[in-house]
Amino acid sequence: MGAKLFGFVLFCLCVSASTSNTIEDGFQLTTRAFTEYLNTGVRPGYFSYALSQCPLPNILRGHTDVKAAIGDSQVCYLCSQIVDLFILKRRLGMTDVEMAKEASDICITLKIENERVCDGIINANLGIFMYIIDNNADLKNTSVCGLILTNYNCDSGNAYEWTVEVPSGKTVDKVKANGTNTFNILHISDIHYDPLYTPGKSSQCGEPLCCQDDQPDGTDDSNTCGYWSDYSDADTPFHTMQEALRESGTHEFDYVYYTGDFVSHRVWSTSVENNTRDIIAVTDQFKAYYNVPVYPVLGNHEPHPLNVWSSDGVDDATLSTQWVFDLVAEQWGEWLTEDAKKTLLKGGYYTVSPRKGFRIVALNSNVCYTVNWWLVNDSEDPHDQLAWLAEVLLDAEKNSESVHLLMHIPTGSSECLSSWSREFRKILRRFSNTITGHFSGHTHRDLLWVYYDDDEQAVGVSWNGASVTPFSNSNPSYKLYQIDGETFDVLDFEEWTFNLTLANLNPTRDVDWYKLYSFKEAYGVGSMEPSEVDKLLTRMAEDHSLIQKYYNYKFRNSDVAVKNGCNTSCQKSLLCDMVTTVHGDTEKCEELKKLYDESTK
Repeated sequence: MGAKLFGFVLFCLCVSASTSNTIEDGFQLTTRAFTEYLNTGVRPGYFSYALSQCPLPNILRGHTDVKAAIGDSQVCYLCSQIVDLFILKRRLGMTDVEMAKEASDICITLKIENERVCDGIINANLGIFMYIIDNNADLKNTSVCGLILTNYNCDSGNAYEWTVEVPSGKTVDKVKANGTNTFNILHISDIHYDPLYTPGKSSQCGEPLCCQDDQPDGTDDSNTCGYWSDYSDADTPFHTMQEALRESGTHEFDYVYYTGDFVSHRVWSTSVENNTRDIIAVTDQFKAYYNVPVYPVLGNHEPHPLNVWSSDGVDDATLSTQWVFDLVAEQWGEWLTEDAKKTLLKGGYYTVSPRKGFRIVALNSNVCYTVNWWLVNDSEDPHDQLAWLAEVLLDAEKNSESVHLLMHIPTGSSECLSSWSREFRKILRRFSNTITGHFSGHTHRDLLWVYYDDDEQAVGVSWNGASVTPFSNSNPSYKLYQIDGETFDVLDFEEWTFNLTLANLNPTRDVDWYKLYSFKEAYGVGSMEPSEVDKLLTRMAEDHSLIQKYYNYKFRNSDVAVKNGCNTSCQKSLLCDMVTTVHGDTEKCEELKKLYDESTK
């Protein structure tokens, strides 16, 4: 969220007005104020008043429906004004200190966040923006707006269009799994370790992360943070992390996949020192509780500031994120080969082969994140990662290896750059039978995505690891996959969880973990093959009890989610999300929605 906040300060999307003004009045007043500021270079006297008529409380946390308030084109227009203003002011000599003060004042006046959150995030991100403005003489507002506001369809001026060469040929013939020789893999994700978590603090703090030691105390049971964590915007205390690792370690498995996010959501006070401390703390716990290799990937919260991964060639040590790669290459070294460490040091990705015929490829998909500001500076296949992926998969194909892909941010939503998602999908299609497992994190939800080829045949399934953190409205969980020992296909998985409400009622008792479900059993599928999962989605569109079950599992049957339920619009969105692997490609989504509507007639 941190980089996103600074961006929103730059383009101040005004979507609501005070009680004395209509939404349109508030928007027009703000547009006028910024236009005047841009044209004259001087703040108009009514500038602060105009912004005060357009409060945007918590807009970055999904609490304001911008699309419902004003049209996409208006959002994009205002964005272009504000970006041009900051570029102009910098070109005219505005200092870093002046830029920070200007941005913070706008953030606070718009009530996007409180003062300490605005100041913390802006100060962390300011240097990156100044570097990008100072080193890109032809920087255009479309490069910024088209990236950050992907979900508003802002024109990027083709700034992010590029391709990766995919080896010619077709995927190898599929070998059918027989399931006679199997082993297990533990999948754990998104711990978001919070060293400042304090039971008894307020769970309704008004900041991006609650239950912090420097926030107010709770006043009653409804707003007081529990011992094990909280359904609100709360992360994982140390003892909850240990409990999850201890319990997951009671199963039998040969490997552990960790799909990212070691660091908490206290986005306004990250630092290299704090993030380093927390990454080491979690890694040390992996080593303490698991006696098998752990294969981690980086999450978007690991760098400082969060979300941003510096472009190649940035030699300013205060801006470069090379320190993250250096740190994890050292911390994860005992699980990796020397060759794996080389690519980890280059761009946060690596490959290992833990047994004959089996290869693991760990990607740094965070570089596709549309709030990764460095994409404005250089977006084309950062760190040459996708080109490397295609080469690794080609070698695996030649050597008759099966491959599991690990990544943090899944493709499909507006959060992942469309060109990156598209090129990744092209690679996945080409090597669909070589890739026998695909695992992601980031969403904190139990989700899946089906990949299709040009003929709409299902060719891959990505399984999300859900999360240990409850942030937000979820029960903590982990997954245990059964893997075919010959083909390395996923045969089934179990998800394990505990009820956070009940655990917090009796904090001195042992946590009551239980198996939430087995995928094959719960959905009645014959296998986990992409074609079978594709058929399941058709059944979900026709039998809405199945999509309701998917919704409940998504949050691991949390009390909050079950109470809220999932209406028709929610169920259609779930169906669409499962088949959208490149943002804007809605063909399969429309097919499922049509089936859904026909089943209700």
